[in-house]
Amino acid sequence: MVFPLPTILLQTFILTISVAIESSVFYARCQVSRKTSVEYALSINLISTCVGWIFFFYIEPFLSPTLKIKLITYVFLNQLGEGSLSLIFGIGFVLFWANFAIKLISLNLFNKIIDSAYPLKTEAEVDLEEDARYYTRKIKKAPERRQAMAVLWGHSYSHSVILLVLWLKDF
Repeated sequence: MVFPLPTILLQTFILTISVAIESSVFYARCQVSRKTSVEYALSINLISTCVGWIFFFYIEPFLSPTLKIKLITYVFLNQLGEGSLSLIFGIGFVLFWANFAIKLISLNLFNKIIDSAYPLKTEAEVDLEEDARYYTRKIKKAPERRQAMAVLWGHSYSHSVILLVLWLKDF
């Protein structure tokens, strides 16, 4: 049995980069506290990563032997075979939008869970209350479009930095 320690370490590093970048975007675009933005970014990235790995291990047995060898060689050994670059770009494009969808669905589910646990107050109560508890839950008051754009911008920024890191790693 092969234990893919480099892959685990790289995934941990990528998650750290994603959480740092996406939490700063949540903080700036949704006007939430730093703690809340980190919690949301960490949660949606962990869910997205887990779903991605589950999907990878689910779909891997159904691939053709040639494609399976190329994909596993790239994921676990970080080696590209001949003609694999276009395949990696295609898979990367699909994964970008799939991860975005998973993150957006996760954020919407978290908002629904929080809304049921902490019902929103009336506007008069909100105006009077300026304590830290309201400030950490302010993401619920942001429109869904603002949240979706924050997820998209954060996801785009983090994937751009991750691509740069992966490109620099191969030098």
